[in-house]
Amino acid sequence: MRSILLFAVIFSASLFSQNFQVKWTSPTIPYATYAAFTEFEKSGDVWKSRLYTIDTIKFQVMEAGYSYTPKYTYTFSAAERLAGEQVFSLGYDLTGDNIVEFYVLGWYGTTTAYRQSFKIIDIVTGNVLLEKDIANSYYSYPIVWDIEGDGQLECLVVKFAYPSYNNYTFEVYSTGLTGMNDNNKVRAGFALKQNYPNPFNPQTVIPFDLDAPSNVRVEIFDIKGSLVKTLFTGDLEAGQHNVEWDGRNNDGMKCPSGIYMYNLSGAAGTRNRKMLLLK
Repeated sequence: MRSILLFAVIFSASLFSQNFQVKWTSPTIPYATYAAFTEFEKSGDVWKSRLYTIDTIKFQVMEAGYSYTPKYTYTFSAAERLAGEQVFSLGYDLTGDNIVEFYVLGWYGTTTAYRQSFKIIDIVTGNVLLEKDIANSYYSYPIVWDIEGDGQLECLVVKFAYPSYNNYTFEVYSTGLTGMNDNNKVRAGFALKQNYPNPFNPQTVIPFDLDAPSNVRVEIFDIKGSLVKTLFTGDLEAGQHNVEWDGRNNDGMKCPSGIYMYNLSGAAGTRNRKMLLLK
């Protein structure tokens, strides 16, 4: 009986291994280059993915299929390099070419006392669709959705007074696009985005995306790795989410100035970023 079971296991493993054949292998990628797949081009009602790379100079999207040949290239400005080459999918096709748009964050000043700008770019043409860069203002990243539920897409950004951060305003822009539906939207990924404002005092917003319903935790740690504050723990639906931190620890005490880490953990993995609290 044991020999029959052993034969069945070996036979099943053999069949299983035959189903997994190498389909494509990329060239060797430098350690300093970030590479991943993103939903990029719509075909009918389906978004197809392409490989992209980010290094300290440029953002490149490869040709369709399993390819490591660049098709589209965006070169980072000095401000965008200072920000750490932060380029993200906007999540929508705004130009009607069935290709998703991207936004890039820029920093001016120093990495500990900077103001933030952004550009929404058309990676195909290189055109800038929207740019917010004003000397006395710090801008959040842009969010696009149908705010009024009338079939028209709006773009929402938050503008903070810089460098005081003592007030802020919402700015809503019309995209000029109508009749939008979920087919125009790229599925959200599992991503933790840069908090805003950053640096901050006394409050900041931490945005993140979930690609599926998940039980998640959002936590703050000090530079030594000690837990400072648990901001959220629980179940959330897929989509875009925000949590706020008022600079206090789990005991309600105000935290000192310094660098803190914020961490998102869930079924899809763990993400973390740095932020700076100033007093």
